[in-house]
Amino acid sequence: MFDIVGKPLFAALATCADHQLGSGHACTKALRQAAASGAREDVAIAEDALRALPDEAREALMAAGHRVLRENPASLLGVLDAMGPRGKLH
Repeated sequence: MFDIVGKPLFAALATCADHQLGSGHACTKALRQAAASGAREDVAIAEDALRALPDEAREALMAAGHRVLRENPASLLGVLDAMGPRGKLH
């Protein structure tokens, strides 16, 4: 499921990183790339970039990214469609 949810999560994190770190920051660029491609290599680079941040900055960024997803559940609707049916609906 993370393969499906990962892109919206990284997109939310990239948006927040743009505000908190700036668009030219290496972490922002890595998050943006992971959001665009969803490729395992890009996700690993983004995770490394997040780990390289000071603890306080990383925690603030993660909290902001999760808040974006909570406040905009429509960003996850495509995820539900991609997962397909899970059995009888009626």
